Amino acid sequence: MLRRIGPLVLAALLFVPGVASAEEELRPDLGMAPLTDVKVTTSPAGQQQLRFSATIVNVGRGPFEVEASRVSVDAPFRVVQRVSRADGSRADVGVPAGLVYGGDGHDHWHIRDLETYQLVRLDGGVVSVAAKAGFCFYDTSSYRRSLPGAPRSKVYSESGCGDRGSLTVTMGLSVGWADRYASTLPDQFVDITGIPDGRYRLIATADAQGQFTEADRTNNATWVDLSLTSRKGRTTVRVLAHGPAA
Repeated sequence: MLRRIGPLVLAALLFVPGVASAEEELRPDLGMAPLTDVKVTTSPAGQQQLRFSATIVNVGRGPFEVEASRVSVDAPFRVVQRVSRADGSRADVGVPAGLVYGGDGHDHWHIRDLETYQLVRLDGGVVSVAAKAGFCFYDTSSYRRSLPGAPRSKVYSESGCGDRGSLTVTMGLSVGWADRYASTLPDQFVDITGIPDGRYRLIATADAQGQFTEADRTNNATWVDLSLTSRKGRTTVRVLAHGPAA
């Protein structure tokens, strides 16, 4: 009976919409959740800091996993992204990302520039960028557990970020999970010392340099518009609007 069916018809009969082929990549999709906890603080040295909580999320079909390894503690890390396939296998993709050690109380390895923050004037022009340059990412909270493939509990933990003597570190963000950086963490701020009163946009972007493989780069950024006002040496902030989030 099947010999009477042409190859195109047979292929159509065997194709099931929504079912991935064995070789198909289940790519992650990085994005940012809405920015929260926006406030202005003053450091002991008098620096005015615009602090905020930022959350990177994975809303793709597969986990976002990065492994870095080196042959000795004096050697540089080689970084690869592990991209899952539908058949359960993984492809290791070399990436140009670098690692930096967070010795400011984090005491683990960070991926440089995984997230970037900019403060721009609403009438144009970059005013300031964030102090924080590196991020160790892992599952801290559930974000969208309704996504296919989202695990019910954490898969990646802080221990994967290693320590100064680690030869291998593995960081990851599961499907439907998030990694939140609270406003109280070291370097989680933008320096606004001396910035004049006005209306600004704080922009947070996941993988702004496009170093990693993912399904969609159009949803990597979010923003919050705000107004800064200084009076008697004290700066206050008022949130005006929130941008789209992943």
